[in-house]
Amino acid sequence: MLESQKSPLLTEWVTLQNQCDAFEKLSLGIKLLAVLLASLFSITLIHPEIILVLNSILWVQDAVWKTFQSRFSERLLQIESSLSSSQSDSSIQFNTAWEAKPRGIVFLVSEYLRHLAKPTVVFPHLVLILLGAYVVILL
Repeated sequence: MLESQKSPLLTEWVTLQNQCDAFEKLSLGIKLLAVLLASLFSITLIHPEIILVLNSILWVQDAVWKTFQSRFSERLLQIESSLSSSQSDSSIQFNTAWEAKPRGIVFLVSEYLRHLAKPTVVFPHLVLILLGAYVVILL
């Protein structure tokens, strides 16, 4: 591969990789917010059912965020594959690759559900929801 062909791919890779890292940090922020909210409501015992609702919302939001991040990850893998091969004409195709995917409500919901069940997304949301349910049952 010519150096002139590598440069746009490398630039795109760096940009997308930085975005993926930023998404990961924001996902952690969502998890920390869930922990803080659950702690606050658990300590004050004010409307403990709110723990369930808010953590459910944050869990779904985290899954949506991780789904968006995965789209960047898919393109990063394509770029890395192109950079390692001897021929490449796929530079800067992130949006084209996304557009080529089948979309629709069933596809998007299944993609969100797939990410919702990943262990890195499930924790801490499921634990907090279970703790919230325990508090609600006790009261």
